[in-house]
Amino acid sequence: MIRTNKTVSLILSVLLLFQLGACTSKDAKRPNFLVLVSDDQRWDQLSYADDPLITELKTPNMDKLAQEGVYFRNAFVTSPICAVSRASIMTGRYASTHGMNHFNTPIEPDVLSKSYPAILHDNGYRTAVLGKWGMGIAGTENIFDVFNAWYNQGAYFHDTDSGRIHNSEWLALRSREFLESCTPDQPFCLTVLFKSPHHPYQPDERDKNLFEDVVIPKRTTDTPEAYQAMAPHVMDSSLNKWCYYDERKDEITKDDFEKNFLRCVISLDRSVGKIMQSLKDLNLDKNTLTIYLSDNGYMWGEHGLGGKWLLYEESIRVPIMIHGQGISKKMKGAKLNHLTLNIDIAPTILDLAGIPIPEVMNGLSLLPQIKGNGTPLRSDFFMEHVGIIEVKTPIPDSRGVRSEDWKYIRYINVKPEVEEMYNIRLDPLESNNLINDPNHADIRDQLRKTYDSYLYDLQK
Repeated sequence: MIRTNKTVSLILSVLLLFQLGACTSKDAKRPNFLVLVSDDQRWDQLSYADDPLITELKTPNMDKLAQEGVYFRNAFVTSPICAVSRASIMTGRYASTHGMNHFNTPIEPDVLSKSYPAILHDNGYRTAVLGKWGMGIAGTENIFDVFNAWYNQGAYFHDTDSGRIHNSEWLALRSREFLESCTPDQPFCLTVLFKSPHHPYQPDERDKNLFEDVVIPKRTTDTPEAYQAMAPHVMDSSLNKWCYYDERKDEITKDDFEKNFLRCVISLDRSVGKIMQSLKDLNLDKNTLTIYLSDNGYMWGEHGLGGKWLLYEESIRVPIMIHGQGISKKMKGAKLNHLTLNIDIAPTILDLAGIPIPEVMNGLSLLPQIKGNGTPLRSDFFMEHVGIIEVKTPIPDSRGVRSEDWKYIRYINVKPEVEEMYNIRLDPLESNNLINDPNHADIRDQLRKTYDSYLYDLQK
């Protein structure tokens, strides 16, 4: 199943490159790449989203990327945790195949050597990464010309010669420094890894009073009944339950958490605008493809839970926008409903650069989609969050499959194992578990088979 979709995508991409005379032409200038990755920003924390979390949130710079580029409405991560997802973004691979599952498990150098920065570097690109790396530093010296990043969570504020500045501002300044050092005779790839809006939710001083008078409503499924509908032996001691109570001890704590989170999104949006302005100021915008996405979402009380890690929509659904060089005129401003994944970023970059996509990549190139000649790449995808280190508040290991209409989740390190199944189209809040509903037994059995097929392919 995975290999068949990849083969079709590769054939379409090769035909497109041949027809359009893209970067494979000796006379064509290879595109530059700018990859912007936010931290914990879910799909509806963007004012361009179809149904923004609150109408008062305005993100004009992110919106512009979508308005002038291609916006993927149904975009997801395959593992909802920051470092692991960022490893998947870099490598185009599921966590099961890249092997990195926690901050304490660094990505192996041989895996990193087949990531998009490494392959671009091997093919003459000048490469840089800034910000929250979180994947260990072994091997990074071989693939980055500039590595100004940290292997842990990092900090929200930086002391500089001109004073203390926010991480988002710092990244905008460092990005401009890198872009100013680039030359016309060598293409570049700059990856910017933001901390915002991750815990501890510390916004720029300019944004600290935003949303003061805004009343953020409680989420629809933030109820005792929704929490009690889940298996108690899965959730009662979980980090997700701990996060919920830590961020919502009382109404004041809830209000501070939510508003500071969104203030960090505003700080992030300002930084995006400054980086895009730097591209324009330096006359680099015309030949640069910009990709924006988040490494995972975050639950704001849905199911009576906080944090991420689990396979509910609020954890796995993220914004993805592609802007700039390589997008056909007819696709600018397009909103696509195709199932799109974080593991699609690496093969898309390589495809646009005219570089063969390694077989080890599980993702699929989005080049046909941004050219306007593509059919949906997939009808379903695999999700996983497994192998996490032991802690006092464990995160239950889970795997699952999401299709356009259905979701199947299996918690695998609990006894007894737990299964959940939701009709996403009719029940987007995932409030009605249909796993034992005899009227949907055929769908359940098919989802189990699809789950087993993915697991077999990824573990062989």
